[in-house]
Amino acid sequence: MIERIKHIFIEETNNDMQFLEKELASSGSVKLSDEAVEKIFRTMHTIKGSAPMFGFSKLTEIAIPVEIVYRGLYDGRISIDNHIIDKTKDVVSLIQDVLNKEEDHLASIEEQKDALILFFKNIDRLNVRTND
Repeated sequence: MIERIKHIFIEETNNDMQFLEKELASSGSVKLSDEAVEKIFRTMHTIKGSAPMFGFSKLTEIAIPVEIVYRGLYDGRISIDNHIIDKTKDVVSLIQDVLNKEEDHLASIEEQKDALILFFKNIDRLNVRTND
């Protein structure tokens, strides 16, 4: 049963990543739709809470600071810029790599994850926090 639920989590998260990939690719340099900002926030919130149950602790580590930043974007306390969009594309790619266990990319995931976490934590200088 848990394997079936894990498979559903992977499938739904991959679908979310495909949507975000398309949205980010069509976003232009510094504009994301409100729908995309909300979707990124909600997806990271879901990953934060669900990924550890299925052994994806690396995803939880990256989802937390991204969720915080996108909560700030959603609330208007942080302004979007092209660096945030570019790094979000990197997060989407990293999540896809972890979920799909692309062995040729797994060696660099830890270093890439740490760099992305640092980037999003630095944006959090406005002290934006999630409610849970």
